[in-house]
Amino acid sequence: MAFLYRRDRSLRGLKAERGFTLLELFISMAILAILVGLALPSFRSTIRNTNVSNYTNDLVTSLATARSEAVRRGRPVAVVSASNTADWSTGWQVIADTTGEGNFDAADELISTTEALDTQYKVFANNTGAGGSGRVVFNINGALASSGFDMNVCFPTGEAAKSRRVRVRASGSASSHKNTTGSSALACPGS
Repeated sequence: MAFLYRRDRSLRGLKAERGFTLLELFISMAILAILVGLALPSFRSTIRNTNVSNYTNDLVTSLATARSEAVRRGRPVAVVSASNTADWSTGWQVIADTTGEGNFDAADELISTTEALDTQYKVFANNTGAGGSGRVVFNINGALASSGFDMNVCFPTGEAAKSRRVRVRASGSASSHKNTTGSSALACPGS
């Protein structure tokens, strides 16, 4: 901190004034701007990784809910893509087949809904299996109605190593893994 001295007109002599000079303030601001510029890319990547993890956790939670509800209710329950296609990015719903026709539509009971993802994130499923690419159906034993099922939760740049894979086994258990390499789901764009 710089001290500026000026002669006081009184008999006391020199008087110290405290504060920053304009030059010191500009240098401090420049250093702060450089540090923020260096930290920002790392922070952006951290936010993206957190979002991919959160979307993956939401998907695994919906799958676990559907499985437990199928066992509890004694009827099939499905996690259904809002688009009813292999692209689950528009969100999904957990629906109990209360009418018994197996359509999982508005006539059946809606258990929960997950809203659409931010547009830079994507979720893709298999083209086939477990009731079709637009839904994962659990039977009354909590197992899948057909074979295993994969879904990819994509990092915005599509990098397989930063994306996550959700694997639903034929037994109905769901797990998530880093890296989508080897997934049977549609590949992330840009990978």
